[in-house]
Amino acid sequence: MSLRFKSDQPTGSSQEDGAPRALTLRRLVLVLMAPTLMIIMTGSMFAVAVPTIRVEYGLSADVTSWLLVAYTLPFMLFMPLYGRLGDGIGKRRLLLAGIVLFLSGTVMLTFIRSLPMILLARALQGVGSAGVNPLAMAMIIQFAPPEQQGKALGTWNSIGPVAGMVGPFLAGAMIDSLGWRSILAPAIVLGVVTVIFTAALLPRSTRRPSVRTVMKSFDWTGVLLFNGAVALLVFFTSSRPITGVDPLRDFRLLGLGLLFLVGFVVWVRRRENPFVDLRIFRNRNFSLASICVSIRMMLMGGANFAVPLYVTDLYGFPAAVTGTLLMLHSGALLVTMWLGGILIDRWRSRMQIVLGLSVESLAMLGFVLLPAGAPVSLVFLLLATHGLGAGLCLAALHLYALGGVPRSRSATAAGLYSMVRFGGSMLGAAIGGVVLEGGLATHGITTVGYRSTFLFYLVVSVAGSAAALGLTRRMPRPADESQEPSAA
Repeated sequence: MSLRFKSDQPTGSSQEDGAPRALTLRRLVLVLMAPTLMIIMTGSMFAVAVPTIRVEYGLSADVTSWLLVAYTLPFMLFMPLYGRLGDGIGKRRLLLAGIVLFLSGTVMLTFIRSLPMILLARALQGVGSAGVNPLAMAMIIQFAPPEQQGKALGTWNSIGPVAGMVGPFLAGAMIDSLGWRSILAPAIVLGVVTVIFTAALLPRSTRRPSVRTVMKSFDWTGVLLFNGAVALLVFFTSSRPITGVDPLRDFRLLGLGLLFLVGFVVWVRRRENPFVDLRIFRNRNFSLASICVSIRMMLMGGANFAVPLYVTDLYGFPAAVTGTLLMLHSGALLVTMWLGGILIDRWRSRMQIVLGLSVESLAMLGFVLLPAGAPVSLVFLLLATHGLGAGLCLAALHLYALGGVPRSRSATAAGLYSMVRFGGSMLGAAIGGVVLEGGLATHGITTVGYRSTFLFYLVVSVAGSAAALGLTRRMPRPADESQEPSAA
């Protein structure tokens, strides 16, 4: 992985955040890697702990999925909020505030013992980490020249697989010898270092808009209606931990969620500057790339949720081996993620996205067809294949989604896009948990019991490949500041 760019001269326009012109693209990417490393490494370590926590608390599959959903739901919901506020009061200060919140949730998770409090601490982690992706992505899109945006995004994204390799490896050994809470110690140390590193190296804003003015004029009603609608609809898909009613059976949650959604749409149409400007979805590439990246993340969420449980239940692997499995998946991601950023700068073609999602489909088809007693090497191979496809298409999806958005609205668009993106990860775990619980109840803890879950992911992945064909053949050039999102 190289951090060298064609030019490391000071970046272009710095007016939006008031960043000094001495800021180079290389330095910006390196600084933004730190918080990304923190949240992904912590998340990958916690994924290894999920089977252990399930046994400790005697959880069913659908309730187990909430160990991931409790984090991912606020992580997803707060992304548009960070993005919208980032365009108003500055990205640096919001990024630091989010890191501190994430660190607070991690410290809380170290000391608590009850399951509801564990879910609450996970939610606080999600709220804090929600700003990292949209704010980092917006900064890169804002400062990187168009011909280097793909490589910059690919380089920044590549720290995720590195964290995903190191995290599970450490977590597996620590959980087997010291218990699952031991994985929080390196997470706290990494969080403190990240705060110091980011605060010291990310340039301060020279333009300091009044926080009070921005907050007073902000569309908080829109935030309440939008987040309420999304949360209630997610609760409906996996309601047992919330209301005690079987999944997809508590129609009170469905009705209330739809009521919030209708209220949000009515409110948006009447407000001049709404929290979520639905006009951005008129941009064909933004809409379809958002759908595709959500499906990609649904498959990622499924891999991180279902595969560790699969190898634990059917092969009896300890946490150390499960960590090695996830480390291999991240290694495969790393191979193609950085390469994918370089290729999209050259090809600028939707076929890179179609190819990546198709490779993921082939991997899920392999999991569906796995026979009972299949060699574990085949499981490793299929998971690595999935990682190769997922890495290839990521930077291309980012650029297709944000390439037609004016830079002055980059954080707003990135926040909305990131919310849709990680919403897929949340649904991948939530719906996958419901499907898995049904399969295990019918067929027991067997290969057949898991097959319906992988079939669900296969159908979703094929739909993603089909949606990618609706993107424009060639990626458009970045929009001018004067342009509004329009149909491409």
